[in-house]
Amino acid sequence: MALHFVSCDGYKLLNQFIIENWLIKRGQMDDKSLSQSQVEQAYARLAFACAGLIYLYLHAESFAHYQNIFLYVTVTYFLSTLLSIPAIRRTPLSAYRMLFFPLFDTFVVTFAMLIDGGLSSGLYFILLVIIFGNSFRFGNAMLLYSQLTSFIGLILMAMYADNYANITTDYTLLGWQIGALIVIPLYIYLIGRKAENALKMQAEAEENSFHLMDKGPLPIFTFELDQKQKPRIIYSNAAMRELFQYKCDHLNKPHVDIITVDEDSQELVNFCKSVFEINKSNQKQIAQSKYIRGQDRAGNILKLMCSAISMRWRSKWIGVCFVYDITQRETMQEELESVHRHAYMSTLVAGIVHDFRNVLTNMIGYAEVIQMNSNNLAEQQQLEAIIAAGDRGSELITHLLKLGQNSENRTIASYTKGGTLAQPLEHIIGLARLQLPRHTQLQCHIDDPLIDVCISITEIEQILLNLINNSTQAISDAGFIEIQIRNDSDHKLSKPGHPCLCIRVRDNGVGIEADNLDTIFKPFWTSRSKQGGSGLGLTMVERIIKRHHGCIEVESSPHQNTLFTIHLPPYISDPEQTDSYAQHNNAPKYKAPAPQLTQDRNYHVLVVDDVPDILKIHQAMLTHMHISSETANNGQHALEIFQQEKSHFDLIITDYKMPIMDGLKLVENIRLLDAKMPIIMISAFGEDEQLLQVINNHVTLLDKPINMEKLKEAIAIALAS
Repeated sequence: MALHFVSCDGYKLLNQFIIENWLIKRGQMDDKSLSQSQVEQAYARLAFACAGLIYLYLHAESFAHYQNIFLYVTVTYFLSTLLSIPAIRRTPLSAYRMLFFPLFDTFVVTFAMLIDGGLSSGLYFILLVIIFGNSFRFGNAMLLYSQLTSFIGLILMAMYADNYANITTDYTLLGWQIGALIVIPLYIYLIGRKAENALKMQAEAEENSFHLMDKGPLPIFTFELDQKQKPRIIYSNAAMRELFQYKCDHLNKPHVDIITVDEDSQELVNFCKSVFEINKSNQKQIAQSKYIRGQDRAGNILKLMCSAISMRWRSKWIGVCFVYDITQRETMQEELESVHRHAYMSTLVAGIVHDFRNVLTNMIGYAEVIQMNSNNLAEQQQLEAIIAAGDRGSELITHLLKLGQNSENRTIASYTKGGTLAQPLEHIIGLARLQLPRHTQLQCHIDDPLIDVCISITEIEQILLNLINNSTQAISDAGFIEIQIRNDSDHKLSKPGHPCLCIRVRDNGVGIEADNLDTIFKPFWTSRSKQGGSGLGLTMVERIIKRHHGCIEVESSPHQNTLFTIHLPPYISDPEQTDSYAQHNNAPKYKAPAPQLTQDRNYHVLVVDDVPDILKIHQAMLTHMHISSETANNGQHALEIFQQEKSHFDLIITDYKMPIMDGLKLVENIRLLDAKMPIIMISAFGEDEQLLQVINNHVTLLDKPINMEKLKEAIAIALAS
C-alpha cells in the first residue's frame, strides 16, 4: 500500500515536472485554445492515417505480406487517437499523452515506410510534419523529443529492412534523410527560440503594464466589442473597483454602461464605440474625452471625465479608458460660475445702462422743458440743479458701460475660426451635463468642421449655458435636452459659399405660454421668480445674438416642448470695413469747434422713437429752437412718412433700438431713397461694433441722455455735414 502511494505521488511529480519544464512556454495559449489545438491535431492524425492507408493499398508492393499486422496497428492507432479527444478536453496538458503520441506516430510512419519499400518511401516527409506540428504547439522541447524519436525510428527501420526484410539500404539516402531530420528542425528550433524569447518579453511587458495599472491611483478599465457590437469591460484595476465600490467579479465582462446613470448610458456606449472607428478610418490615434454622470454601487452620482484610446493587445484591438473623478473638483464649478457671472454682469450692466439712460433722458428733458417755460428765478436754479445731477448720472453710467466694454474686449475676439469651435463647445456642454439633475438627459450633435463665424467662443458658450439652464428649469421630472450645432446654407443670413451657423436647443419641459412668447427676452422678466430666476438669461442671449447681427426664434407647445433656433452670420473678411472701424474707434465723434445752428431758416424734422415721453421732450426742445417736427413711433412708420413727404424734411432724428424696424434698418432704407439726407441717431447702448454700419452711412451719433445743448450741437453738425 505504501509503495502504491509512492508510485502515485511519483507519477504526479514526474507529470508536473515534464509539463512545467518541457511543455509550458511563456505566452502559452489558454486552456481552451490549447485543447482546441490538440483536438485539431488528433483529427489531422486520423486524416493522415486514412490517406496513408489508401496510399499503401494502392502503391506498396509488400502491403499484402504485412496486411494483417498493419491493419492491427492501424486500428489500434485509430482507437487510441479517438479516445484521446475527450481526454484532451478534460486535461489539456498531460505529460504521458504528449510523450506517447509522437512515439506512436513515429512507429506507425516508419512501419508504413517499411511496407512501402524502406528509405525510398515518400512517407518519410510525414516525419518532418510530426516534428513541426509538435514544435509549433509545445515549443522547442517537443521539437527535440519528436526529432529524437524520428531519428531512432528511421535507424531502426533501416536496420530491420536490411537484415530481415531483404530490402537493400541506401546509406547515402539514409545520410541525407538523417541530415534533413537534424538540419531542418534545427533551423526551426533556432527560429522557435527567438519566437519564444519574443513571446516571453511580450508576456513580461504585458504583466508589468497590468501590474502598474492595477497598482496605480487612476481608475482604468479596458473594453472590447461583443458579438452585438456593444462595448463590455474586460479588465478593471483596483482604483476603478474602489471608485465604484464593486468587487472584482462585478466589473469582469459587464457592459460599460454599468458605471453610468441610465440617462448617460448611450453616451458612454457611443463614446467607446467611436474609439474603434478611428482604426477603421486609419486616422492618427488621439485620446478622446467625454463627460458623463457615473453611478457607484450604492447609487451615488459621480461626475466623471473619461479619456479613451485603442491599442493592439494579443492580436486584437482593445480600448483603454482612463476615468477621472471630478465630482469634488472646485475648478470645474468655478469655471462654470465664472462664465455665468461674467454673462450676467455683462447683461446687468447693459440693461441698467439702457434703462437708466432712458430715465435720465426723461428727467433732464422735462426739467429743461419746464425751465424754458418758467420765469421764476428760484425755480430755474432748482431745475438747473436737477439737470446738472442728471448730467453727473450720465457720466457715471457712461463710465460703468466703458468698464464693462473694456473687460469684455480683452477676452472676446471679433470672430472665431470654425475649425476651433467643436472641441471647446463639446467641453462646455460636457461640463453642463455634469450639473444636470439625475433624470435629465442631454444629447448633443456638433458638425465638424463648422464655418468661421462672427462671434467669439466665449459668447457662444454663454448662449448655450443660459439656454441649457433655461431648459433645465423647465423640466420638472424626467426629461431630455437636445442640442444641435451645424452649418446652414439655406438661411437668409448665409452667403454664397459661406453658410451661417445654426444652434438648436430643444427640451420637453413645461413649455412657454403663447401670451409670454413676446416678453421672455425682456430684462428681469421671469416666470420662476419664486424659484430664484433672475430674468436675465434670455435677455443676455438675445443681446449677444443681436449684437452680432444674428437672429433667434422660439417655438413652444405648452406642456410638450420648446425649441430655440439661433442663426449667426458667417465671418467674411472685409479689409475696408476693418479699416473704417479702426478709424472710427480712434477718431472723436465730433470735431471742434462745433458749427452753430443758424436761426434764419425754418427747419422741418422727422423724430422717431418708440417711447412717447421722449417724443414729447424732443418736440418741445425742437420747438424751443424754432424747428418744426413730425413724429413716428417705429422705423416702419417713419419710412412710410418719409416716402410720402421726403422733400419736406431737412433732418431725421431717430432712436437706435425700436420694435418692428430699428434705427439701423431705417437708415439703410433712407439711404436707398436719399443719400444726402442728414440723420442723427440716438442710442442708449453705446455699442460701437453694432453702430459701425451707421458710421459708413454718414450718420451723426448721439448718446443718451441728451439735453438742449447736446441736441442743438448735434443738429448743427448734421446739417453742416
